[in-house]
Amino acid sequence: MAQTTAGPVQGYRALTAASATKTDTALERIPQNVVVIPRSVIDDQGAMTVSEAVTNVSNVRVVDTRMIGNVEQVPVRIRGFGAEMWIDGYPGNLFLAGDRDGLANVERIEVLKGPNALLYGGGAGSPVGGTINVISKLPTDKAKYEVGGTFGSYQYWNPHFDINQPLNDARTALFRITGEYGQSKNFTDVLTPSHYNINPTLTLTNREDTSLTIQGFVSEQRQQAYPGLPVDGTLFGAYRVRRDLYFGDPNIPESYSRLHGATVTLDHEFNNVWSANIKARWSQSEFRQFSQSPLNDATFTGGTPVFPPALFDVNNVDVLDRQQEFSINPSVKARFAVGPTANTLLFGADYSRVEDSGYMNTDLLGLLGATVDLSSPNPVFPPFTTPDPSSPTFVQFNKFDNTYLTKALYTQLQSTIYDRIHLLAGVRLNSIDTTYNEFATTPPGVFKTDATKALPRTGIVFDVVKGFSLYASYGEGMKWTPFSAAFVAGPPETSQQREAGIKFNWGGMLTGTVAVFDIDRDNVPYTTAAFAGALSSQKSRGFEADIVFQPTSNWSVLGSFGHTDAFFVTDTPTAPAGNKLPFVPQNSGRAWINYKFDGPWTGWSAGAGIYAASSQYVDSLNRWSTAGYYTLDARIAYETKKFRAAFVVKNLTGQEYYTPYTWFGGQVAPGAPRTFYLQTSYKFD
Repeated sequence: MAQTTAGPVQGYRALTAASATKTDTALERIPQNVVVIPRSVIDDQGAMTVSEAVTNVSNVRVVDTRMIGNVEQVPVRIRGFGAEMWIDGYPGNLFLAGDRDGLANVERIEVLKGPNALLYGGGAGSPVGGTINVISKLPTDKAKYEVGGTFGSYQYWNPHFDINQPLNDARTALFRITGEYGQSKNFTDVLTPSHYNINPTLTLTNREDTSLTIQGFVSEQRQQAYPGLPVDGTLFGAYRVRRDLYFGDPNIPESYSRLHGATVTLDHEFNNVWSANIKARWSQSEFRQFSQSPLNDATFTGGTPVFPPALFDVNNVDVLDRQQEFSINPSVKARFAVGPTANTLLFGADYSRVEDSGYMNTDLLGLLGATVDLSSPNPVFPPFTTPDPSSPTFVQFNKFDNTYLTKALYTQLQSTIYDRIHLLAGVRLNSIDTTYNEFATTPPGVFKTDATKALPRTGIVFDVVKGFSLYASYGEGMKWTPFSAAFVAGPPETSQQREAGIKFNWGGMLTGTVAVFDIDRDNVPYTTAAFAGALSSQKSRGFEADIVFQPTSNWSVLGSFGHTDAFFVTDTPTAPAGNKLPFVPQNSGRAWINYKFDGPWTGWSAGAGIYAASSQYVDSLNRWSTAGYYTLDARIAYETKKFRAAFVVKNLTGQEYYTPYTWFGGQVAPGAPRTFYLQTSYKFD
């Protein structure tokens, strides 16, 4: 058993998950499928990014690592629906700003399935599809230091450091700082991604009942904007586009995404019953994206040529977004027993204000003289120039100045009766007040959303026998409908989820959750073309399993499988009722096996795993779909108390496949080829 700053962990199995209830509750007593990816899993698999680590969880589709400042605000999907990626309980800004995938400061990742409105809210409202909460490393009272790096294919290198140092002999002032820098030449032509993050943290504590933690963060991601590849020439067509082709001028400027800010957390225990927590965050973010996009002047999508068979148009696009956020979340908790019950009562409040401004400028360049023939093995793109208002083909699609204000009061009661029945009930009074000022229209427009709704959450876990439980739950969520050129006003998006399943823990060796779920969502925006859209009702239902098997200290086995049937409920001309939601494989899963040798081979370990996903639709009309695929990974490592080295192979069999890619519509992205990495680290006291 290892005690981490985020809670106890036994190998691949975390015992608690604070994200689900804001209390340190055993996973077996939470009426929801909450999956925790501890640091031990990340290290044993040689994961390179947060996105890769999250593929261990059933029914989760992660962000493509080539996406930077993309046009979709919720590219993560859980159980078929858009979900949030959060850091320490706060939204990662609306466009996942900064270095969203760095792992140097990650202690664990907690994935909450479905609506999680009761305890969480931010600039966009409360999560309606699910939450990936990345938990940061915190200072400890023992000095320790680590330096290391990863080096591999396509000139990849990623040094990192982790310095933990108590600042006084009494261990009442603790400091930790982590950081990393990475860069490479991507397997896609032209792309040269780079990123960095630095995370200083200071904890002041009296080691009895009070602690104050100040977490700073600054990060940046840079890369040429990647628009994917059109479906024509990749999934079908009489010609084939090179998988490593970059669509655009090879001399295009780099795009960037930056984030910096601070989180402050105050914890105080008044007595054995009452305690309080106050958490606040301030952050600023900015991204700017320069791209050349296949944007058909007639349909505003780029999946098919404007002039068949292979002549695509090219447009220059410049997007800027700046955000400033302040959020605060105070809560009071009471633990008490009444008769045969053990209870935890939580009261809390949320306040969040986000100021958001920016623009989207485009130079359509015209049809003739701004086209490119993708049937050529080396197509020639026109030089990129920043769209200029003096150009006759200049179009400003957006110029906005927005304010998102969310407020909430919530209460939650957890009760355990006779140490066998575990109840959870709560309600959140949630308010969303958004103002969208659009200056690109004539005349300029002002659009508002102002809504308040009570959002309940309830659930029960019943221990049939020790180590085997049944559970059921219900929850709701509400968030704003994002404003854009496609959506300028609309009621908030809402969701309702029903979930049931079994949880098991047989001697700590075989643990996991098997669940069925049914989710309804209303007022869901979807795009019918790049700058046109509609609101719809959608439904997702399915089942999933997330299991860890650790029969001995040598063997660690992780497995997950998910089936999701996600479809449109409303009948519209562009997305008829019954059409499947794009970007959602009906079946997907992950398995990983790791073995640690002993005896004369002590210190050595080897592991291998597979990820597989079925076909996915690219568009809401269900015209195009990618094929199913699988990838195999393998790792061999040697580790002592102070030194670790690992050789990792990704996509061992070199599978070639495409996945849907979010851009203006009709794009896919090739999967990474076989790649090799060497990971090293050295620890010292």
